[in-house]
Amino acid sequence: MSESLDARSVLEEYDDFIARKRYAEGAEFLELAATAAKQSGDTASLVTLLNELVGHYRKNNERARCYRTIAVLKELLDNGAVSDETEIGTSYLNIGTAYNRFGDPKTAIECYRISEEKYKKTLGTRDYRWGGLYNNAATAYQAEGEFAKAADMFFEAARLMSALDRVEDEATTYINLAHLEDEARGNRGEIKRYLDRAYYLLNTVREPNAYYAWVLEKLAPSFGYFGEEKRATELFDRAKKIYDSLSDKANGRQGRQ
Repeated sequence: MSESLDARSVLEEYDDFIARKRYAEGAEFLELAATAAKQSGDTASLVTLLNELVGHYRKNNERARCYRTIAVLKELLDNGAVSDETEIGTSYLNIGTAYNRFGDPKTAIECYRISEEKYKKTLGTRDYRWGGLYNNAATAYQAEGEFAKAADMFFEAARLMSALDRVEDEATTYINLAHLEDEARGNRGEIKRYLDRAYYLLNTVREPNAYYAWVLEKLAPSFGYFGEEKRATELFDRAKKIYDSLSDKANGRQGRQ
């Protein structure tokens, strides 16, 4: 009889590592938890943790480890270890995003098509997960030179994120549109409009957290790339203050244990 692992608690503790920028320790913690889930036969938790590891390795540019984890995750999915269509779709979205990150947009698009097929069976049209699919698929189409299709998908993502008040994700979409415009036509007025919209959105976040700080760090270089160094520096500084605050809180929790 398998024992169930509390995957949510594992991810919360992992978030503490990330808040303190202890990335290697966070990855090791997830790997140990995934091994424990596998040994206990807790497939549901194992899939959750493998997906988190794929994202971790992607964000930290660890291609070899990411691809090894993808191979394990895909084997589970292909062998029917997961029955929930939404979870399968989200896993393939995650896998596709990793492939795209490491320069394989064709394979990424194949994964996104699987994800879309699964989502159509289970999700309503206003579910937030469509936004992740639209945004990530758009970047893959952009890499393939299909600029019109990429733009359509980015705008779909922006409309959905706006309706759902997912500010960080909507801001990311407008930064993506700025880069698309830069590559496709180079209209400086349009680029400025997208940058201004993203910056405005980043200033409307009501509860700054680790994800918000990560988004700030991710988007700040784009402002610098387009010559808006002041905004880039401001966003980096804002992210640092959030990380410092979260680290202090996490260290405080550790000290009380």
